[in-house]
Amino acid sequence: MVLPQRHRLRGRGVFDYLYQRGQRFQQGLLQLRVADAAPQLLREQPVELEGELRFGVVISSKVSKRAVKRNRLRRRLHEAFLRQAFRSDLPPTWLLLNLRPGAAELSDDNLLKEWSTLIQRAGLTDS
Repeated sequence: MVLPQRHRLRGRGVFDYLYQRGQRFQQGLLQLRVADAAPQLLREQPVELEGELRFGVVISSKVSKRAVKRNRLRRRLHEAFLRQAFRSDLPPTWLLLNLRPGAAELSDDNLLKEWSTLIQRAGLTDS
């Protein structure tokens, strides 16, 4: 499943902002940075920001040397993001997920379990 354009985070300035200002949460081999949206950093100016979540995934070649495997992990996490029920009262928020070396060896179930635990710990879901 492809992450829609309106939910993607792109650009060096956006990622630098998240690395510098984002609150960091860690669960196993996943690390999540959460920050309030800063739409002035986006290349395209969004018309509507109400309740908007944007998401980016960083998977270095240390996780897997094979781009095919890294892209497969990225697609699975994009799909998990789209299926996730986030809190309805969230302000516009940006999420950046980093995978650490060893994450490629996790089963799909374990990867998604760590993702769920991580976003609960960050306070992004009701449960």
